[in-house]
Amino acid sequence: MTNVVPFPIHRRINRIADPPAILPPKIAEASAMDKIIAVVWGITAFCWTFMRFIIPLVVFWQFLRMIWFWDTPGVHAGWNFLAYFAGYTALYYFVAFYRPKALRDRDVSRGGLNGRK
Repeated sequence: MTNVVPFPIHRRINRIADPPAILPPKIAEASAMDKIIAVVWGITAFCWTFMRFIIPLVVFWQFLRMIWFWDTPGVHAGWNFLAYFAGYTALYYFVAFYRPKALRDRDVSRGGLNGRK
């Protein structure tokens, strides 16, 4: 036969120390400018479903106008198109990727996923 290793009948269990208390993150009060940006972002995001179809048509019209008036002096259609395109790109970034501080802090206190600062 083989050797049987005797195991102790009474197991000794070490007590684990209590984990430290988890404190909720401190949320700073949003400034007046942050609240204004949050309101503008909210209105823009609310109207975005309509604006995302209208603004590209205007940008496309400026593109066609730029092509038509390319060699006409004094029209500056290329700069107009560039301004419209840059404005649309900035507005798209503002709505799609930016999150105002007032809304970010509120999501952090509820355990939301958007907790970046």
